Amino acid sequence: MKVLIIEDEYHSAQRAKSLLLEYDQNINVVDTVDSVEKATNWLVKHQEPDLLLVDIHLADGSSFDIFKKIPVKNPVIFTTAYDQYAIQAFKINSIDYLLKPLDFEDLSQALNKYHQLNYDRKSIDSLDIQRIIQSIETNQKNINLDF
Repeated sequence: MKVLIIEDEYHSAQRAKSLLLEYDQNINVVDTVDSVEKATNWLVKHQEPDLLLVDIHLADGSSFDIFKKIPVKNPVIFTTAYDQYAIQAFKINSIDYLLKPLDFEDLSQALNKYHQLNYDRKSIDSLDIQRIIQSIETNQKNINLDF
């Protein structure tokens, strides 16, 4: 399995890579990129990996900007230190949503779910990502209205 890590915190990226390899030594972390711009460029220039492990908040913006700029058909495991209101949307529309710091048990469960679902990359529609983005934006607007 080929995995691209999109994470702007060096230690978090290294921890993710270490946990992926602990789960399965045969996982190939094809690269680690740390920004929306670099991730977008990487995905345009390279063959899509089997799975994306994506931090939501990057130094140059939200990782959702990647999905707005280019169609991405990969399954995604999102990671973040906050945005707990988004968890429900992600649980329905993506493989998983993991809170940082990542731990082996949570990542293992997400990877097991990935394998159980036996994703066919051709059948994953980028519209699913768009629905996730819309759901989060709606939740964020509702949260802002409460204040």
